[in-house]
Amino acid sequence: MKKTVQKATKMVEEITQKRKMTQEVKEELDKKILWNMWIAIMIMLYFCIADGVYIGAPEAISRMVLKAFAVAFILVTVLVFEIAYRRENSALGIVGIELLVFSVIMLYMPQILKNLNQGMAQIFALTPFFCAVYYLVKSMIDYVKTEENYQNNLSDVKEIVREEE
Repeated sequence: MKKTVQKATKMVEEITQKRKMTQEVKEELDKKILWNMWIAIMIMLYFCIADGVYIGAPEAISRMVLKAFAVAFILVTVLVFEIAYRRENSALGIVGIELLVFSVIMLYMPQILKNLNQGMAQIFALTPFFCAVYYLVKSMIDYVKTEENYQNNLSDVKEIVREEE
């Protein structure tokens, strides 16, 4: 009886150890989360610089700089779409869609800041914060989905049957 309990305890420990994410899966997940955070930081920095230019420069110069920023952002977006298409990488395609949304925001930013009241312009200045929250939530969802997929792909039945034979 004692031997059976020890054997069952040992089996439970082995299964628990096997259910932990492997180092490769952890590294891939860390890479994905780091990539999301890098994109979020770059977009936040971009919007902060654009807001700083709008606040600190004369109107004519700030509009010209913001248009140049928007064109640069759109070029980066097109480049990301091209790379995603050539590599047939759907994850990179999703990043391209996200960048496209931010490109449209940047494209309309000078008009929004010019035509809207000051309160709306201040709300628009919070775009970097919304970007950070979006990428944080996206990273959390990626983590949960990866953990769930890893757990669902493990099969304890094979181990139990092999141990009982």
